[in-house]
Amino acid sequence: MLRLDELRAGVKGEFFLKEELHDHNVRKVDALADVIIKPAGKKELGKLLNLLQAAGYPHVVINSKGRVQFPDQRFHGAVIVTDLKL
Repeated sequence: MLRLDELRAGVKGEFFLKEELHDHNVRKVDALADVIIKPAGKKELGKLLNLLQAAGYPHVVINSKGRVQFPDQRFHGAVIVTDLKL
């Protein structure tokens, strides 16, 4: 199982636990995320996605304009917030 300290050691960026997405300037989304990750750049985003996928950890990538709705107003997993061009 992937641990937060492993993610922090492997990926440069900001990490937040159990926070509302609207507190991170994500518009049109009213949900609490278990983990919010803001990678420092494209390379870090790639590393992060590889780590999450290899661990089978649920995740979604959205930008600050994203419109995402979660069935129970909560996403159980990591939410990656970035405006980087993919």
